[in-house]
Amino acid sequence: MIAGIIAEYNPFHQGHKYQLEKARQLGFTHIVAVMSGNIVQRGDIAILDAHTRARAAVRNGADLVIELPPPYSASSAADFAEAGVRILSGLGCVDSLVFGSECGDINRLIGCSNALKTASGDEIPKLMSEGLTYPQAICAAFPEYKDIFEGANNTLAVEYINALEGTGIKPVTVKRTVGHDSTVASGRYASASSIRKLMLCGENVSDFVPFEFSSGDISGVCVVDGIVLFNIASMSREQILLSPYMSDGVGERIASLVKTASTVSELCASVKTKNVTLSRVRRAVLLAALGVKASDLKKPVPYARVLAANQRGFEILKECKKSGSISVSQSLARLSKQSEHSKRCAELTELASLLRHFARVGKDGGYVSEYERQIEKVFI
Repeated sequence: MIAGIIAEYNPFHQGHKYQLEKARQLGFTHIVAVMSGNIVQRGDIAILDAHTRARAAVRNGADLVIELPPPYSASSAADFAEAGVRILSGLGCVDSLVFGSECGDINRLIGCSNALKTASGDEIPKLMSEGLTYPQAICAAFPEYKDIFEGANNTLAVEYINALEGTGIKPVTVKRTVGHDSTVASGRYASASSIRKLMLCGENVSDFVPFEFSSGDISGVCVVDGIVLFNIASMSREQILLSPYMSDGVGERIASLVKTASTVSELCASVKTKNVTLSRVRRAVLLAALGVKASDLKKPVPYARVLAANQRGFEILKECKKSGSISVSQSLARLSKQSEHSKRCAELTELASLLRHFARVGKDGGYVSEYERQIEKVFI
């Protein structure tokens, strides 16, 4: 049986290793992870290079890691889930999607997904017009599921279930051991956000992160504040409004405030309103800085780029050749030639990688183009 996982591994930590171990205990013999590339869903730059994170995942329980490329990797929960599921479904051999959640009850998550489908088209927008954020509006519309939507991973889990409809892939959930943004560690388990903060401060995170990495490869968006702000300030108002997630006045405020902001964090804080989450603003700012257009996200993810694999991973790839419906390759250059949209996603992958390179705190080594990078073959 083959399990799929959609993740960011930002960075890969003991909780991720636990999830992979639980998947094995459930009887899955092979595991493929679709992992965010060098920009991530919170509208941030990945703390470590995608290839480093992919190698860590395969050394700690995954068999095959496929990149979720920009712009999907820095998209909303619904777009992120849909793109990840599109890749897994396109492989043609994945039996189940295994994901973490705060509640750990798959039937309750499915019930929540079914309830959402009953909402009228204007119910949620009406609540948001009254000053609620999208998560708050959902909680108000479905108070019986308020506890579900108060968990970030629960919310993403519901989007996974929505995206899986009609694919034949079964949803399976594993209960999280630490809260999504918890600042308190539990033994060797800590949240990714708290680990990132420790890494950026130069602290030792070896208790929480089961692999070695170069401290010079750690990156933070604060290092490239000037690049991000310059890119957006160089855009016209019309160009900014063509970027994703610019509705509800977000694009207008970014256009009017970008030239007075000193940092990306300052810009995002000034753009945020009571009914627009900070994460959404951060996504809008980062995607605009990379030149992403809203139309880019409306097209389905075009390919599956392999980042790392072990022997079982190559067995999965062999099955993909028999029954898959999506282009699969380790070569970004080859994938970029499949279609215009493939070329566009490859270009954005290169731009995101270059931005992360400039955002490194330590500046170890020179830049290697994503078009030249090779698959990480892991033999254990």
